[in-house]
Amino acid sequence: CARMDTRMESVKVLGIVDITVLAAGSMFLGEVHEPIKGTKNPQKMLNSGIPFTKKPIAVQFDYKVNMSDREKRIRATGFSRITDVEGKDFPEVNLFLQKRWEDKDGNIYAKRIGTLVIRMDENTDWVNDANFTILYGDITKRSDYKEYMGFQLGESARYSLNSKGKNVPVQEIGWGTEDDEVTHMILEFCSSHGGSYIGSPGNTFWVDNIRLGY
Repeated sequence: CARMDTRMESVKVLGIVDITVLAAGSMFLGEVHEPIKGTKNPQKMLNSGIPFTKKPIAVQFDYKVNMSDREKRIRATGFSRITDVEGKDFPEVNLFLQKRWEDKDGNIYAKRIGTLVIRMDENTDWVNDANFTILYGDITKRSDYKEYMGFQLGESARYSLNSKGKNVPVQEIGWGTEDDEVTHMILEFCSSHGGSYIGSPGNTFWVDNIRLGY
């Protein structure tokens, strides 16, 4: 079982400067490029996703949620004053199935084949054998589509190592179809949904027995 907490964390940058940042607990498929030498653009410090070619119909896991009682989130980067951010903070689960390719200059592009974005919006006891359906193809016309289910661009872009050994953004440029091949899977669990240094201290997200359904 993994327990992920959102909390204020004191860290040293380059072994010199003590700063306090908001850190959300997370786990993901991929790797971290060590050592981390700064706080700018955290996604660039990760290699997000793994090679993957199957087409599961669902993600299944057991979970428990304990949400902060704060009505607003906070933003704390360590180098500027702590500010409020509108909106409640939700634990989040993301699964993106992509078809990736690389051009001659080492840029990585992707079509989105499968999508699953879940935001946990209430406290729970243990929920066992939860089953969440993966949506395939262009989902923007669905009645349950939300903007945050769309492409990961700008500061939200995930990064991956190219054939030259350089970590570059994965540029999602279009929607694939259910018949397109899948080359990579991104799977992430996080105690806060707002991105780097944004969240509500006190959010806790427990996850266990993660598997894919076919």
